[in-house]
Amino acid sequence: MKISLLSALLALLAGVLLVAFVPAGVLLDRRLQAELERAAREELAVAPRLIGDRNAARSDALMMHAKDLASAPAVVAAFEAADEVAAVRAAEEAKFDEREEVVVVPAPGDESWAGPMPDPELIDATRDGDMPVSFVTAEDGPAQVALAPVMRDGVWLGTAGVYELLDETGAAALAGLTRSQVIVALADGSVTTATLESDVASAIARAYGDGTQVEEVALPDGSRWWVACAELDDSGRVLFARSAETALAILPRLQRGALVALGIALVFALLLGVLAAGAAARPVGALAEASERLTAGDFEAPVPRSALSEVDRVGQSFREMRSALARRLEELEAANQELAAQQDRLQALQGELIQRDRLAASGRLVAELAHEIRNPVASIRNCLEVLDRRLAEDPEGRVFTELAIGELARMHELAEGLLDLNRPLDPEAQGCDAMEVAHQVAALMGAGRQGERWPITVSIADSGTGAGTDSVRLPVTISPEALKQVLINLVQNAQEAMPEGGPITVEIAALPGRAAIEVEDRGAGIPAEILPRIFDPFFTTKGEVSGVGLGLFVAEGIVRRHGGQLVARNREDGSGAAFRVEVPVHADADGAAADAERPEEDSG
Repeated sequence: MKISLLSALLALLAGVLLVAFVPAGVLLDRRLQAELERAAREELAVAPRLIGDRNAARSDALMMHAKDLASAPAVVAAFEAADEVAAVRAAEEAKFDEREEVVVVPAPGDESWAGPMPDPELIDATRDGDMPVSFVTAEDGPAQVALAPVMRDGVWLGTAGVYELLDETGAAALAGLTRSQVIVALADGSVTTATLESDVASAIARAYGDGTQVEEVALPDGSRWWVACAELDDSGRVLFARSAETALAILPRLQRGALVALGIALVFALLLGVLAAGAAARPVGALAEASERLTAGDFEAPVPRSALSEVDRVGQSFREMRSALARRLEELEAANQELAAQQDRLQALQGELIQRDRLAASGRLVAELAHEIRNPVASIRNCLEVLDRRLAEDPEGRVFTELAIGELARMHELAEGLLDLNRPLDPEAQGCDAMEVAHQVAALMGAGRQGERWPITVSIADSGTGAGTDSVRLPVTISPEALKQVLINLVQNAQEAMPEGGPITVEIAALPGRAAIEVEDRGAGIPAEILPRIFDPFFTTKGEVSGVGLGLFVAEGIVRRHGGQLVARNREDGSGAAFRVEVPVHADADGAAADAERPEEDSG
């Protein structure tokens, strides 16, 4: 059988590694086991000292609590009166810590009103003026008790103090402090509390002797435990136990790690011959994978460094190229988002421009139509007036002529109103106080029963109910009659939206360079499908003949001619609609606008 030199060298190398590693692994395993056991025993040996330090610290605190409790006036008075109920209640009220329980023993010290009965030696110590601290056997297990004498004018009335039971909470704290399992047992060996299962804890307590050193305890189930003990005077003891299996649990992992290391060493020795090829192939393969993932849009694929300078330079160039491409894509995404935002704004502006052009064209058409209608209407009205005078002897005929004259007068007024939409503004026309006009409209439209059915409230934005609005001025560049006509039209629409009645709010706000007047109702609102057409001429949702659909159209035209804007929306805070009028303010109205933002209190 022939083998190559490379195979022979690899086999020799593997044999040498096995001979070197196997004995060393066995010795290392035994040494580790001994060191782990020694460390566990040393930590357990320290545990009794730790609980001793803890008990000493708690004894000082308990002693101070007992002293304060025994000297409490209510406790002394109850002892002097030999009132058991009062003494126990006063002691409970005087204790410092809710975790502590009280001990109340009256003179002569042969019975306990509350708490466990301390040993006579402790009672005698308090009679001599001392404040002893010791462990006693309470109903639920060992407890650390601190006693103090209850004195009145130098006369010993009894003993009072506090005790703290070593319960599950204390055992858990000790377990965390010592990193071991804690078993609290009475002097007779019965377990009161433990951080282990009760049967395991009882088995350890029975198997442990009376030694002061760390002992190994073997249980019937085959488990081994290392146990240390701390005596609690004559009341019991605390056992600190650590499972040998748990302490040595790391050994199997170390053994597996050693086997893995041995296997890796063997594999490494076998791969020595192909190390150079692998050093070049691995980075190139990773670079190819990163390129494929980059094509799929993944910019986070790792590109490892290489010991070969040429391959490493290619990898560095690829990383720089990828980073530059990622930046360009981010810039492109940001540009696309900005373009989309500008497109949205452009579409909104185009829609508004189309709406304004449509309204302007409709206004011109309506004005021309009104102009052509006005003259024939005037002629027909004159003819009817002549006819009415000639029918003086015909009452029935006069009724019809008067009706016709009235309707023609209404048509004439309607035509005049429509013509006002396209008449040039009077350069001599003065503005008005928006607040004053709003109050006038509210008084006009809220008079009598109409005001009871549709109460109108005028307020300033963010000012509450409108208190003090009479003292605020807000000059705007629109004539008072024009603004009054717009507001009356909007208030009438609000009333028609609430046939059963309801509140109407007129809210005024001072904006930079503009004033906003918003009329809100609590009606059914405007359907979304007709909201874009609400200002179209002759568009109406009224089923009655009286609605011709020109009110909002005329109002919008008036506001637009004065450089303002009238928009409609549905309220977001409930049912109803809101019409918002925005008109420019006078250039010298900054002080008035500031007053509108800071309303004064109504003196009335």
